[in-house]
Amino acid sequence: MDLNLAQRGRALVDWEVAARQTASALHAKVVASLIQQGLTADKLPDDMEERYSVIEGALADSATYRARSLLGEWCAKNHGLAAQEAFEEVRDGVVADLDAQREGPTSLEVLPHFEPPPYFSKVWFHRTEGGWDAGDYNGAVHSRIIQARYLSKCFPGDAVGDRRRTLGQVPARSYRRILEFGAASGQFTSAISDVFPEAEVWGVDPSLRMLEEAQRVGNAAGHAWRLFVGLGEDTRFESGSFDMVTAFAVHHELPPRIIKAWFDEAYRLLAPGGVVLFADVPRYANLDKYASWAFDWVARYHGEPYWRASAMMDFGEAARESGFVEVEARGLTAYDYPHIVMGQKPQ
Repeated sequence: MDLNLAQRGRALVDWEVAARQTASALHAKVVASLIQQGLTADKLPDDMEERYSVIEGALADSATYRARSLLGEWCAKNHGLAAQEAFEEVRDGVVADLDAQREGPTSLEVLPHFEPPPYFSKVWFHRTEGGWDAGDYNGAVHSRIIQARYLSKCFPGDAVGDRRRTLGQVPARSYRRILEFGAASGQFTSAISDVFPEAEVWGVDPSLRMLEEAQRVGNAAGHAWRLFVGLGEDTRFESGSFDMVTAFAVHHELPPRIIKAWFDEAYRLLAPGGVVLFADVPRYANLDKYASWAFDWVARYHGEPYWRASAMMDFGEAARESGFVEVEARGLTAYDYPHIVMGQKPQ
């Protein structure tokens, strides 16, 4: 599902892509220069703040690092603004169609007890001005412009394949009812329905605007998803009513206490023998010190305040503490992405 942007909007987004790709190329040169100075990964401090100090001290006179930092800051601050401006340029010609796409078999409702928590409402994730729900069509802007035209080019890879490979790790090939925490704009929800076409799929997320886009996606594919504006840690759905609880690439936007609460709520919601399957960004412990610093640098300046604490959590331990058995926690690639944790509720 795409938006036909006008020429100026396309140019704005394309410029952001070029700037971000250039920043990535400069980052590789920065790391190469540090290694040439003898500062190999094994010589960096374990503590991340000390690591910053050592690396930035070694780069104090580096014009390449300054250029990389300036471009990175520009992209972090402006990519969302460019996408919103591109949308506003064509708004009058697309909103009627976007509204019509919400009609169909996928339902959307706000849970009656829902109140936006500060960890969500007070944070501008990805430095989206005003937060996820600030714009009335932010879900479409993020999915159809930022994801489709910016992130897919700046961070190339097989996003669809990653989601399907993650779902392919579960022990059964059929599930009656599946609940997704952090459903957002419906990308992983689509993969769930593709891999388990007979399952009844529910999704919960605190962002109304993102779920509006998920509703459009579900309707376009003819899915009867049940979507709820709410919190994964406090769904108040019936205990033991799901066969799988899952989430993909959303834990890094949660404080650790909420991540732990997600494991607890998943355990409560699962029927005996049910499966939890969560996937997120790589664990810092599984990366070399340059790679984890690079992730942390982007998270620090690009609007991800919980990334570091999340990436340092042991998801396997959290699952076991919640009562899950036969727990596996591992990466699906050599780069530890996606990093999955899977476990079962005892029979």
